[in-house]
Amino acid sequence: MSDHITELVALAKGGSAEAFGELYELYYKDMYCYACCVTGSDILAQDAVSDAVLSAFKQIGSLKNPKAFKGWIFTILCAACKRYYTENEKKKSMVYLDDEEGGFEEPASYDSLELSVELRRALDSLSREEREIVLLSVLHGYKSHEIAEMLEISPSTVRSKLKRSLAKLQNQLGGNT
Repeated sequence: MSDHITELVALAKGGSAEAFGELYELYYKDMYCYACCVTGSDILAQDAVSDAVLSAFKQIGSLKNPKAFKGWIFTILCAACKRYYTENEKKKSMVYLDDEEGGFEEPASYDSLELSVELRRALDSLSREEREIVLLSVLHGYKSHEIAEMLEISPSTVRSKLKRSLAKLQNQLGGNT
């Protein structure tokens, strides 16, 4: 982590909304991309990122290690994404009496991401947890122990799920690469 980011975190911890805004600018694309992939929806991703950022802003004073900011905010984002994903799954199974078609309109998934149709389908075939592990590892470069901490599972579980998930993706995409 650069000295500039560490300085911004220190300022944000001291109450600077401007410094926190700069930190947000540095990480919002990664956060949004991750949230889109986990929730499968632009709308849910926006809501999850908004909730995570608001929560992080309120809790920044509790961050003990400024160098851990990125992992800390992604941990908050992971929790928000899980909450929105779970709520959305419940809504999908509900039937609304005033809805003429009798169902929940599912939001478009991954709309703003530049992913191929095949990759989108392959990611959709993974469970939510598998998708999170793959995205945190491959897309964001987190190590298994960091992912384990975020998802509250063991590092060995992360490694085995990552290996199996990548094999599933490779099989889905028909590649031997």
